[in-house]
Amino acid sequence: MVFDMFSISICTAVVVVVAGVQFVLDTVLRRDTGAGRIWSLAFIAGILTTLCYLAWVASGEAGLAIAIGNASFVVGTGCLWVGSRSYNGRSLKVSAWIVAGSAAAAFIATLVAGPDGGDWAGALVMFIALAVLAGLGAVESRRAAMGRSATTVALTLVLGVQSLYYVARSIVFALLGPTDEFFLTWFGSITTSFLTIILTIVAVVSMSVLRSGQARLRGRGDSTTLLLDSDGLYDDESFAKLFGDLTHRAAAFSERIAVISVRLDDLPQIATAFGAVEAQDIAHAWRVGTRRYAPTSAIVGHAGSTGIVIALQPSSIGDARRVASRIHRRLLDDFGSIGTSVVPVLGVGIAVSDIAGYDSEALLTAANDAAVRSASSPDASVMIAGAV
Repeated sequence: MVFDMFSISICTAVVVVVAGVQFVLDTVLRRDTGAGRIWSLAFIAGILTTLCYLAWVASGEAGLAIAIGNASFVVGTGCLWVGSRSYNGRSLKVSAWIVAGSAAAAFIATLVAGPDGGDWAGALVMFIALAVLAGLGAVESRRAAMGRSATTVALTLVLGVQSLYYVARSIVFALLGPTDEFFLTWFGSITTSFLTIILTIVAVVSMSVLRSGQARLRGRGDSTTLLLDSDGLYDDESFAKLFGDLTHRAAAFSERIAVISVRLDDLPQIATAFGAVEAQDIAHAWRVGTRRYAPTSAIVGHAGSTGIVIALQPSSIGDARRVASRIHRRLLDDFGSIGTSVVPVLGVGIAVSDIAGYDSEALLTAANDAAVRSASSPDASVMIAGAV
């Protein structure tokens, strides 16, 4: 059977586009963060690569399409490595610059070669970059959290095979050139397309399972099942585990986190003065309302019998204050509409990492203290811990 380059390019494009779109849509629907988003960038770069190469094959003209395709190919492989580092909780600053520099080198090398470079313009630079980045990704996938997951073996094989293939391809290309029969048979575009199809399918399955496992880990804690009550709130211990993991990751990447404490410290007094039924109605509205008005992606849990805490990652301190103010305002509206004899004193306090740092216990303490001050404030305003 004889395969023509255009048909193989179409097949490769279909597989990469379908796999990439599926992974990206899943990322959006899950509201994924960290590794999932970076791996989505890898698939987006892969889609761009296949479309550029398809345009090159269809037009028969080398040029800007190959330059963009080569650069995006490097970015795609680099994002697999960077995403693995994110999964393992490592710093991304240096690795991101390495990927960007490698992609720029591949792009410039292709343009510098110009029309004289033909279809293989800048290929050697791209081959070397792919071999190095895939190798780094394979090594990273065997470290830390990823190394402890059996599912990661498939991704390690994908990146390892890609690295070895491009090491061999670089050597043969440099020694024999792109027109040699041996190179075209074993390392030509058609062979590479078949390999890309296989590796893409394995990679998307592996990373989808890894991401699902990470989501379950966030929902379970390290080894203990986390407890979520009927109102959608975690118990004290479960929240502490989840919040501790969040602060650890946020500190590693210098991301902002905030804690909002919502307190009803006079619930025992209400139960004594107006009866247990009144106190239960207010407590139910407080718990349900706090979960409803908190951001969907926030972690919401109990802090003792009269406190609820919300952990989130706001874009700014002002954003955190707007969220807290909305919760405060709507809870007071709910208390006024449930028909109880008393409106409880509600305290809402905020602590942000910009001011209180990344120590989880310090953040919780600061938020609770601010909520206590809020409850005693004559204008019932939201308080920010440490704010001037």
